[in-house]
Amino acid sequence: MTPKIPDRQKLQSEYARNISVYKELMPQVQRQISQLFEKHKIQADIRYRIKSFDSYFEKVMRLRSRRKRPQLTDLFGLRIICPFLENLDQVEDVLVSSFEVEEVEYKALKHSFREFGYDSIHMLLKVPLLKTAPSLTYSRNVLEVQLRTILQDAWAEVEHELIYKANFSLLNAPIKRKLASLNAILTLSDVIFQEIRDYQKEVQTYGVKLRGSVQKKLETDADFSLISGLEEDVFSEKAFKLSTPIQPKGSAEKLLFRALQLHSAGQMEKAIDLYTRLLRTRINEAVRSIVYNHRGMAQFVLSHYDKAQADFLKAVEFNAQNFRALNNLGLTYRFKNQWDKALAVLDRSLELNAMQHEAYYMRALTHKDLGDYSRALEDCDRALNLKPEFDSAQRLKHVIFGLYFGG
Repeated sequence: MTPKIPDRQKLQSEYARNISVYKELMPQVQRQISQLFEKHKIQADIRYRIKSFDSYFEKVMRLRSRRKRPQLTDLFGLRIICPFLENLDQVEDVLVSSFEVEEVEYKALKHSFREFGYDSIHMLLKVPLLKTAPSLTYSRNVLEVQLRTILQDAWAEVEHELIYKANFSLLNAPIKRKLASLNAILTLSDVIFQEIRDYQKEVQTYGVKLRGSVQKKLETDADFSLISGLEEDVFSEKAFKLSTPIQPKGSAEKLLFRALQLHSAGQMEKAIDLYTRLLRTRINEAVRSIVYNHRGMAQFVLSHYDKAQADFLKAVEFNAQNFRALNNLGLTYRFKNQWDKALAVLDRSLELNAMQHEAYYMRALTHKDLGDYSRALEDCDRALNLKPEFDSAQRLKHVIFGLYFGG
């Protein structure tokens, strides 16, 4: 029995009546999901599309020819493209917790290791906004979401042109092997990019711990005891260990990572010894500046202020753009009551990077020490403009108001 052919003209008229509503709703859906991602601090490129009438009718006919009852679920589509593999899990979690999910399909699980095809997560979501739209015959008002990394999306585009649009059966074996190899390379690249990302995050965690050791030292200073909001694990005595597959290979790198581990664990003397050994090796000037800055922080924690100051000066000598070293240098000048020098290096630091709320706060403290309360208040306001929840600057403002207005 020949399948009944749908009335194209009738369906096209129905599509034309509804398309303006669809075009109004889909940007709203895009904005809603974009706001969700902003709330959860997720970076992703979100693109929406509404299936054209020709594509819609072609799919209806294709399903009819297979004697299937047409029920399209991809009239409304959203493609979410993320930088890294870890972002896919984050996005999926947000969508699952925010919408009713009808279906989740992991395309990669369908392929054997000899096959090629783009990796992607496909989801069908019931979105309240789309429920208000008029229904189209043979279609359901659900949202099809394609979730991919940048590389997965690039492969999907190439695959569509080279394979989907072409007659795949005409591709000979060597071409198929080349396509499979390319797909494998892109998949591996995603994995490596994620490893590098994890590696960077752990190195950044070292930085937080090292700066935290300096902040802990400053608790003896009445002004710096105002500092709050530091990470709870900053002062943990547990040594920080790399867990990523990427490990340092060279002897200099191994020395640096071991020094960072000891430093973050509070073993300052041992860390200083390794930093010193590292400075005797052949490393470029930018890395040398970083090592001097780290060794200076360890010296500062041990109350070796002259040695710390000398290291911070060396850090700036090898890299004049090292604003963190300038901040630390300003800190030692302030500890030694050398207010003018402290202000000079903090000014230089903020010229290099004006987005430092801590540097504005440190400069505000220095202005307060000099009795320049108006400038101290200005720097407090600058710090709060960059970080409104920076309680230390807010409390310092109250202290300065008390001094400024005599109580």
